[in-house]
Amino acid sequence: MGLADVCVVGGGLAGLSAAYHLYNLGLKPVVAEALDSVGGLLRSKYVGGFTFDTGGSHIIFSRSREVLNSILKILSGNYVRLRRNSKIYYKGLYIKYPFENGLKDLPPQERYECLRDLIETYVGRVRGAIPKPRNFLEWIYYVFGRSIAEKYLVPYNTKIWKVDLEEISLEWVKGRVPNPPIDEVIKAAVGIDVEGYRHQLTFYYPIKGGIQELAYSLRRFLNVNNVAVLVGEPVRYLSIDRSGYKRVCTESRELMCRAVVFTASLKRSSSILSEVLGDLSKSLERLRSVPLAVVGLGVRGEPLPYHWIYFPNPDLIFHRVAYLSNYSRLNAPKNAYTLIAEVSFKDEGELFTSSYRVLRRVVEGLEEVGILKGSEVEVSEVWLWRDAYVIYDSMRSGIVSRVREELERVGVFMLGRFGEWEYLNMDAVFSRARDTALKVLSYLNKLPGNRY
Repeated sequence: MGLADVCVVGGGLAGLSAAYHLYNLGLKPVVAEALDSVGGLLRSKYVGGFTFDTGGSHIIFSRSREVLNSILKILSGNYVRLRRNSKIYYKGLYIKYPFENGLKDLPPQERYECLRDLIETYVGRVRGAIPKPRNFLEWIYYVFGRSIAEKYLVPYNTKIWKVDLEEISLEWVKGRVPNPPIDEVIKAAVGIDVEGYRHQLTFYYPIKGGIQELAYSLRRFLNVNNVAVLVGEPVRYLSIDRSGYKRVCTESRELMCRAVVFTASLKRSSSILSEVLGDLSKSLERLRSVPLAVVGLGVRGEPLPYHWIYFPNPDLIFHRVAYLSNYSRLNAPKNAYTLIAEVSFKDEGELFTSSYRVLRRVVEGLEEVGILKGSEVEVSEVWLWRDAYVIYDSMRSGIVSRVREELERVGVFMLGRFGEWEYLNMDAVFSRARDTALKVLSYLNKLPGNRY
């Protein structure tokens, strides 16, 4: 198909956003996606009148108004604006999310315990009496105190990550887990309504089509502008010839380009990148992730009025439940609702044990907490994901930085949650894609005889 300026490996949000920005910079990209449709984790499926987001609950928000407006522009008006209404299920109560801003929903004794420990910890930090944290577990106690840590944050995070929280580095905290202003927590404890995580308090979601509509909208833009998006083309090998051209080989074709944007899973790309990275490619296999099952239920009846609910309870298999029909009423038929439950696993062996067992335990758990009481499940499916959450252990940073340096030296640029092995929200992926496109343009302009 001729020589392209840039080959984009992967047609998820990262790859499609990269192609979008590369085109807008005047470059000619081509996208190769392994599956038969684009989207990555942004996948939706229509089953029996219900629309499920099969890669888990995803919403559109951003601290940057510019980034948010750019994403919404791509959806061409197919979106709804929502104000977050989310809860944490704790001892039969629905506590306002985030937990530290919902202390007024706790019984008085527990409210007191949380506030007492938070203040004691705060004073200890100011006096320098508490050692600085060295890992995620220590950071939770260092910031929130014992009660909030042990009532919610430690059990919930242990449940979702399926590893000892001491194995998770402080890199995970940066930019993702905000330090709560103590004044706001005190207000919450005495009954004054306060909001936490304000950057996602207002969020957006497609009116129709589920979250995959964002990926489809990007693809439509690329198609209209004659940017090739090849689906069903898993990349098997990447090499560089003597003239510096990159060869991206799929099962059925060979793509030639001057630069590559790589958004596929680093963990699973050691053989693809073996010629470019040499022995360093083997280190990619040491990267760790959390597998995920997403259980979708189409239910006859009325849903709870929430967008999503967190479940720290160790006896319940799921850690989060989302009511997608509360995101958009078009996600379910009249007098029914769409629900997805997310279940993380320690490894792939557990993930692939039995979809039916996972489904049964999810339904039993939802019945136990009263969510499915008197309701009728009309549709049920389970979707499995080998990689969902990136684990920030002690090895991750060193591996990623060495691989990035070597790849960029030869014109291969990592991008996205799995391409960079970094837990990025959708807005961060879109923004990083723009930055990566600019880096690619700079790289190409430095090649002999090229000026874009």
